[in-house]
Amino acid sequence: MALTVLLGLCAATRLLAVAAGVNRYLALDSFTEFMRAGGSSQLVYMSMSLVLMVMVPTAVVFIVWFHRVRVNADVYAAGTFRGGPGWAIGMWFVPVVGWTVLPCLTALKVWAAGASRLSGTAALTSAVPVVAWSGTFGAAMLASAGAGRLEGAAVGQAELRDAVLAAAASDLLFAVAAVLAVVFVRRLSAMQSAT
Repeated sequence: MALTVLLGLCAATRLLAVAAGVNRYLALDSFTEFMRAGGSSQLVYMSMSLVLMVMVPTAVVFIVWFHRVRVNADVYAAGTFRGGPGWAIGMWFVPVVGWTVLPCLTALKVWAAGASRLSGTAALTSAVPVVAWSGTFGAAMLASAGAGRLEGAAVGQAELRDAVLAAAASDLLFAVAAVLAVVFVRRLSAMQSAT
């Protein structure tokens, strides 16, 4: 339940960051905004501060939950995983593939282990929530990195506007990923707690 609430807060703060980014994009027509002295940049910084304040505890709780469901999956489907359960924590600290590929592969195996306990229809055990969450989260991470590069390379107003728009798009992807993560977390937790 705590993870669901935190993920909801992540989605809300990311939507606030999207609104701040769009406001900044529209305000970049004026010279003072271009010089980064205007109020829209302060709104972006405040929204990103809120994002970080929510993201850090959410990441910690998510990784703890991910480790827990990985340990549970070992009980349901022994021998499915090559690494130990500590890898469910360590993978998040591997650059790029630790934010995209590795969690998806592990989550798919954990999902399959949980689904093996159910005798319901295939729709109940479809791995679509895993792929949707991990794909959107990976895309958001890559889009965020791209937006950062665009901002760092921006030399004119047009380039800065493109970077701001790219950052707002990545924030929107993060918001969608947070909502999809709620679906993934709730469904997997329900599968693992089914008797």
